[in-house]
Amino acid sequence: MIALHLRWGSLAVPPPDRFLQPSGTAQHFAGASISTHNAVFSAIGPNALVSAGLCAPALVTADGGTLLFDGHIDDRDALCAALTITCTDDARLYAAAFDKWGDEVDAYVSGQYATIYVPPHGQSVRLARSPLRASPLHYWSDADQLVVASSPRLLFATGVVPRAVDEQKIADSLILNYKEVERSWFDNIARLPIGSVRWIERTTAHTRRYYDAMNLPEVRFASDDQYVEAANALMDAALRSSLDRFARPAISLSGGLDSQAVAAAAMPHLASGERLKGYTSVPQAGFADDPHHPTFANEWPYVEALAAMHDGLEVEAVHTADKWFGHKLGDIFELAGIVPRNAANLHWIHDVWSRARDDGRDVMLTGNTGNLTFSADGNWAFGEWFRNGQWRRLFAELRAARQGTQSTARALLSRVVAPELPDAAWLLLQRIAGRAPVDPFASWCPINPAWANRMHVKERAADMGQDILFRSQPRVEAYRRNIGGGETGDIEQVFVQLYGIPARDPTTYRPLVDFCHGIPSEQYMKRGQDRRLARRMLQGRVPEAVRTENRRGVQASDWAMRLKAERAHLSGELARLAKDDAMAERMDLRGLQATLDSWDGEQPADPAIASRLQLALPRALATARFIQAQEHAATQTT
Repeated sequence: MIALHLRWGSLAVPPPDRFLQPSGTAQHFAGASISTHNAVFSAIGPNALVSAGLCAPALVTADGGTLLFDGHIDDRDALCAALTITCTDDARLYAAAFDKWGDEVDAYVSGQYATIYVPPHGQSVRLARSPLRASPLHYWSDADQLVVASSPRLLFATGVVPRAVDEQKIADSLILNYKEVERSWFDNIARLPIGSVRWIERTTAHTRRYYDAMNLPEVRFASDDQYVEAANALMDAALRSSLDRFARPAISLSGGLDSQAVAAAAMPHLASGERLKGYTSVPQAGFADDPHHPTFANEWPYVEALAAMHDGLEVEAVHTADKWFGHKLGDIFELAGIVPRNAANLHWIHDVWSRARDDGRDVMLTGNTGNLTFSADGNWAFGEWFRNGQWRRLFAELRAARQGTQSTARALLSRVVAPELPDAAWLLLQRIAGRAPVDPFASWCPINPAWANRMHVKERAADMGQDILFRSQPRVEAYRRNIGGGETGDIEQVFVQLYGIPARDPTTYRPLVDFCHGIPSEQYMKRGQDRRLARRMLQGRVPEAVRTENRRGVQASDWAMRLKAERAHLSGELARLAKDDAMAERMDLRGLQATLDSWDGEQPADPAIASRLQLALPRALATARFIQAQEHAATQTT
């Protein structure tokens, strides 16, 4: 992590040791802390990363300025060749690129990173984050000073930044609206969006978006096979870059296409005699998967089948014992300063990282962005063909994609027309069709409806393009807007800090992402087959049952068993929280307690009740615990 405390003009330099206070949950020490005439620069990280040279100190650039770098650079050899230098660590490599290209440097550097640069005069600051995914940057300022850091806790460590929860952020998050990307969880603390550069001076500031996923160049080839060949070549390049300088990789492995594609692509890049270690979350003993359900809950058989195909893959099942959403939740509050979007799906991820650390693994691979890149479903294509007047193709594809006895007209209505309707019209259409639409406030969203109205959460979501009904999106722009969203970089930073293992997601490799969003829609959807690009890429690389699977894998599928074990404790917590007027104003705590207390302890057949217990309840409690933690910490500030 990186941090800057700068005082404008000729004010005295801040104390040099404020950022170096140890966290209560991860052992940090300074890679370096240096002072200039008006600023303190710090690079902070776990012992393992500092020892491995993956937490670089502040550097002096060719113009005499000071640079901090947090993250990693892809395609290092190519960048070194362009700069005609010998490859070094990523911070020095970025500094050399900055010396050559100046403010345009981020157009030439691919990777996942955040940077802070201060020119030698010390009266302006440049902040930058890479596109797609990046280490976070939070900043706060007043008339006399600016504080920037990877985590809010480092801002608060200076003693000059007030700690107060942003109520609007709390309200928006309860309805899963994270679209206001510059808003943090704290009043008067802002976030730098991904793919952006911000210059800050004492009285002025401006932000420039240098990467726009909505405006990527088209990619066109003569044949379908060429798209597959190009996609596989880019995936291979992504793995080569991701595994650069690592010898003992691990992977968070599921039964789906994305992580299995990453694992298969990693095979040629393993060190001689080394194996990739895959860790897979599995349900608790006694959990029964429903073979007739449109999802599958136990991914282990598909993982075992992949391991049988590749000698270089070793796999391990992770059971996570009796943990659930509260496991290490306080660590996330402290290290990231956020409420995680899916708290109920993090316990097993902690165990995966913990096992990898204990096994001496030196990098964690994931495939978290696959659904938005090479394995996108292509369902937006129907709307695209409709808007472009490609009627013959549209109706041929609608006929091919019909479900059961569905007519072509019904397919047109559900895939093209209905998703574009206003909410009220869509809800009416659902009722006419005999389907009972689920009210977010009565299912997955724990917000108090009265407070939702006062905070205008529905209107804000609509203005920002967040569909709280989660309908199928008929426009590709919706997929592109979701890349890098949901504060993914903050959560990843927590795991890196806790377990001392860097992370790499080859599916966010920028050349691969740019390619995937530049090719024609029929590469993803054709003759009724969705995820068509991934399914063709993976022929012979993953088990055929995985490649052709149309069901969706469900993680943390045994949530009802975990909730049942904590039921009495959580009911008591809800009762205590409901006595707090401010908490009860924000969330429907009494309603959640009533649902929990009347639950029979089995997997609910009613989807609304299931969502209420599986999603709304842990979301409400995580939010309440976050608010309490921040209020308590504010009283401890000296």
